[in-house]
Amino acid sequence: MSKLGAVVEAVEKHGRFVLEQVKRARNDAKFAREVSERWKKVKAEIPTSKAPTGLSLPRLALPEIDEPGEIARYLFGDGLPGEFPYLNGAYREMYLEPLREMETGSYGNRKSPNGNSNRDVGAGVSPARRSRSRSSEERPTRPTLQEEPTRLFSGLMLAEDTNKRFHFLSAHQRSKRLSTAFDGPTLYGIDSDADGVFGKIGEGGVAVDTVEDMVRLYDGFELGAPNFSASMTISGPAPIIMAMYIAAAKHRFGAKVVPNLRGTIQADIFKEVQAQNETIFPTEASLRFLCDMIEWTTANMPRWYPVSISGYHIGEAGSTPVQQAAYTLSNGFAYAEMLSARGVPVDQFAPRLSFFLDCGLDVEYIALARVSRKIWAIGMRDVFSANARGQMFKLHTQTSGRSLIAAEFKNNLTRTAAELMLAYMNGTNSCHSNSAMDRQFCSKNPESLSTP
Repeated sequence: MSKLGAVVEAVEKHGRFVLEQVKRARNDAKFAREVSERWKKVKAEIPTSKAPTGLSLPRLALPEIDEPGEIARYLFGDGLPGEFPYLNGAYREMYLEPLREMETGSYGNRKSPNGNSNRDVGAGVSPARRSRSRSSEERPTRPTLQEEPTRLFSGLMLAEDTNKRFHFLSAHQRSKRLSTAFDGPTLYGIDSDADGVFGKIGEGGVAVDTVEDMVRLYDGFELGAPNFSASMTISGPAPIIMAMYIAAAKHRFGAKVVPNLRGTIQADIFKEVQAQNETIFPTEASLRFLCDMIEWTTANMPRWYPVSISGYHIGEAGSTPVQQAAYTLSNGFAYAEMLSARGVPVDQFAPRLSFFLDCGLDVEYIALARVSRKIWAIGMRDVFSANARGQMFKLHTQTSGRSLIAAEFKNNLTRTAAELMLAYMNGTNSCHSNSAMDRQFCSKNPESLSTP
């Protein structure tokens, strides 16, 4: 049986397991009590926040259920945030600022209004945020100011032009998170002095031909700093661009910087073959080249994501949301199979795989990322024997470009806002929106760039 067939069987088996737990919770009084007690404990340990109006809100919203079978269905079939099968979120907490002094209390725990439980078991709440009664020595340390989730996207003309734009965009950001678009010739592995490409140089992205271009592109940024990361949207020549980035970093900061380099490179050859068609080598050679890069980076660059397995372009090319999920997941499992066949330990490469999905207005987008996260977790655990970190479906989402239209184009603001809301309801790890006002018919102008 193929690995993909084994994944299908594992998902079906997990579904049967969940039904067994539901029946057990309804027929076994002892198990029903255990499930109910865990549910009460989870709810009791959820801290609350206060809205500016004084309204008390739980930091984790759970369904209002008390029947043991339904509780078992939620706990085993969906999972609490940060717990297998991760349907409700890859991590226990996302998007939240640290607890402030105004935030007190435990949701669902009337006897403990100050949240004074010191227990370390909870749902969707990290131990560092649970008990305000702990002494400072007992609390795990964490930075007061978290990294912003914003990633700043640019790519135009020559390297020095994009560098100037990067510095403008990030001037007031405490974290420097840059995303780089490359021009057509670079995406196809063609130098700017090649015949017939003059009019395309620096169009729709930055032209990068040499290591010196890469040095100029990120000049003035500390590439190995904890608060810096770089994302690169390129696939065909991705291993070459990756090598140039490493060479530029070593040129500026020395060889010791390499393990500290942080970021993502798209590098997904399968989606190029299936949707975007920006390949420069035959498929088998491209996959071998890509796996060489993944194998090296996972061993030498532990903070780098060497591939972003992309359903977005498949969705934008005309697939349904279900087809997008099917292609993206099968591509991810295929990469896992190829890397395992090379002898790369699954717990080395699996945590460094990331995903990229579209989010449009079709009804299936209500659940697309949630379902994908669950299928990925089951397949990686039961077929590839990955650990918890390797089971996580770490996801970036982009709003749909093909859902935008030129007629009465300012209505696109509403379309994009709805798509953003759907993405975050799905628990995406990060997200960016298209230029809602004018992406569909022209290049971005200053007004559209400043419009959310």
